Formats: sequence, structure tokens, C-alpha cells
Amino acid sequence: MRRFDRVLVISPHADDEVLGCAGLMAAQAELGAEVHVLYLAVDGMSHYGLAGATTYRQRLDEIEAVRGLLGFTFEIAYGDRGLTERLDTLPRRELVDLFEHALNERRPDLLLLPSFADYDQDHCAVFDAGFAAARPIAQQFGKWLVPNVLMYEMSKIQWASEPMPRSTAYCDISTHMGAKLEALRAYASQHRPSPHIRSEDSVTALATLRGAEIGVTHAEAFGVLREVL
Repeated sequence: MRRFDRVLVISPHADDEVLGCAGLMAAQAELGAEVHVLYLAVDGMSHYGLAGATTYRQRLDEIEAVRGLLGFTFEIAYGDRGLTERLDTLPRRELVDLFEHALNERRPDLLLLPSFADYDQDHCAVFDAGFAAARPIAQQFGKWLVPNVLMYEMSKIQWASEPMPRSTAYCDISTHMGAKLEALRAYASQHRPSPHIRSEDSVTALATLRGAEIGVTHAEAFGVLREVL
């Protein structure tokens, strides 16, 4: 597997990074890469399929547990601000500035964005701003140009308005599938039984399908926005 030096994952909410690219994150951390997650909205709230409301403290504890499993650092842009499912109400300029600052500060050689092929308005808003922040401006003009920009997908792609781009990159996560599922379980407030889209069965089914596409047991697939060879 190709090793990157610095990986930045932009995650609209705490669990999106696990659903989309936990295998790749675990593999890169194992290889010695610096993996950092920028969470946007993390809040305590009520969820479908959960009897009671989750507190912000519980969500922070979940992130810490997942961080310990996958080996990344993290920051939260909008913690306990009531912005979950409302990121699209923020000015796009604010999000673009936030992401540009993160890119210039962390200088990743791999940026992972949520896919635009998503019914969640938060995810679409984050993708649009992340795509703008990663626009190609040469480094001599003072902006970090990320050489590799990919989009991660999730098990909810069966209800997507647009397909993933045809240019697709794959990561064999066969040896890291267990870590992905363990991280999913660590997000206790988000984990659901089958046939929910965030169930272990659904996540495994997508990984099995993507694995079959490249002849391995399990894989994650990514839309390619930019790749500098």
C-alpha cells in the first residue's frame, strides 16, 4: 500500500470518517502517516432508532474511543453548537476559509472529502466548500496545493442523487475490516442493528462488494478528484 505522510479527513459528523474511510485511516496510521480528522458539527441530540438523547459529552467520549482504535488526531470546528444537520446554513465562505486554514496549516498530501453524491445537505455543503478550498493554486502564491484529493463513500449510497465519479481508487482493507467494525461499534450512539444503513451488515456488504471489484475480501472505494503521480 502506498504510504502518505500527512492525511487530512474532513468529516461532517462524528462517524462519517469511520463509515467512509476507517480502513484507509487505520492502514495509513499503521504505516506511520499523520492522520488528522477535522470534524464539523458534533452535538448532543436525539437520533432515529435511539431511545434517549445523546449528550455532547458522550459524543466526545465516542470520538476518543475511536481515535484510540484507529490512531488519528482530531479537532472539532463546531462543538456543541446545535449545527448537526444545519451546516448548510453556514456561509460557504466561512467553511471555505476554515478548510483553507486547515490545508495551509497541516499541508496534507492526501485530502479526503465526503462525496457530493449524498442526500444529506450537511455532506453536500462540506463537499462544496472542501472542493473550493482544494482548488489548484500554485504553492509559490502562498497556498498549499494538495496533490491527492479523494472522496469517500458510505453504505447509504443506495439513496444518492448522483453516482460516484467513474475514476475510482480502491484501498484493500481486508486486514483492517475488523478495526473498521470495532470503530463503528465504538460510536454507540450511531451504531444500529441490521438492516439499518449504519449496521455492521450494511457496512460489511459495501466493503465486500468493493473488494470483489478488485479481487480482495474487503475494500473501500474513493472518487478521484485529483491525483498527482
